[in-house]
Amino acid sequence: MGRFTALAAATPVLERPTSRDYVPGEVSTVSVIGQASPSRVRRLTRRTLPDEDRYLRLREVGIHRPAGPLRSEAIARAALVQAHTRVLDEIADAKAARVVARYLYDEALVCGVVDEERALTRPAVDRWLFRDDIFSRRSQRTYRTILYAAGRTLYPHEFPEPHRQRGPRRKAVPAAELSLEAELYAVAANLRPMLRAQLLTILDLTTGAGLSSQEIRQLRGSDVSPLELPEHTAVQIAVRKRGVVSRVVPVVCPVRGHRLLTRARDVGNGYVFPIVGDSMPRNAVCHVSEELVELGFPGFNAAALRNRWVVKLASDPGVPAAMLMKMAGIADLRVLHDLEADLPRYTPEDEAKALLRSEGEYL
Repeated sequence: MGRFTALAAATPVLERPTSRDYVPGEVSTVSVIGQASPSRVRRLTRRTLPDEDRYLRLREVGIHRPAGPLRSEAIARAALVQAHTRVLDEIADAKAARVVARYLYDEALVCGVVDEERALTRPAVDRWLFRDDIFSRRSQRTYRTILYAAGRTLYPHEFPEPHRQRGPRRKAVPAAELSLEAELYAVAANLRPMLRAQLLTILDLTTGAGLSSQEIRQLRGSDVSPLELPEHTAVQIAVRKRGVVSRVVPVVCPVRGHRLLTRARDVGNGYVFPIVGDSMPRNAVCHVSEELVELGFPGFNAAALRNRWVVKLASDPGVPAAMLMKMAGIADLRVLHDLEADLPRYTPEDEAKALLRSEGEYL
């Protein structure tokens, strides 16, 4: 008995932590519990951002969660992650950032600290997505697409790109009638100031530079600049695709060019297309056509106006096919086959003369 009593009365011995359990002094206990990587170099930082403006814009989103440091950090980290994903239109981009922010916040409630590298692993994302009947099937698909895209920025092998089956190619919209362009410009003078400015912007960018509806909505004042030529000053439009300039289109019409350049200088880095507020509506261009129809004026299809511009270039013997493809941003000439009814009819004699003018006897 004395032996056991002595053991009970002995001074407790404190074990020295092993290397596996050792925690550096500067690392918080919360981080260790949450298994966040302490004091490491993050994979995504502001230095790795492809577009700083996109990140700053996404930091302004809000989520329905209690205010506090955790929510602020979740929004900041979500904006950083989303800004590294494939470029979306601003409305869809903000929606995706909110989904990522809510997920990071919910995941951080357990761990006590926001860490996208811990939260955006495939097992963690799937656990959150496939909880018991919390989301509808449609919402679950939407959230899965968004969170998988976010996770792909960190762990591409865990979130492989989905295999997309290509459907049949959609034929080009027939080109607008020749008279419609002049008719719409004439109509603009009878509209209220806001609608007139919107219509003129659409007409100038479709019939003068061949921009699509999406490109019109995304165009900013900083993308429009003067182009000095020996004969006169033109205007050049930098068209972006996924945040990167994909082509630059000159506008040589002095009236269109002056109007676009004036608008660009007025808005600075804002949208060239006039809107009310800061958010660009997804169907902003279509709404202008709908308003015209409601007022008794002819409507329009922006794609048809753009294709009329394509037909004009394709019909001009001074515009090579390579230049047409570059300015129009088309990958091949199949679109011209779709627009064949609007193109000139060439005889073999016309074609032979064209080849001779271009030294075709050596071809």
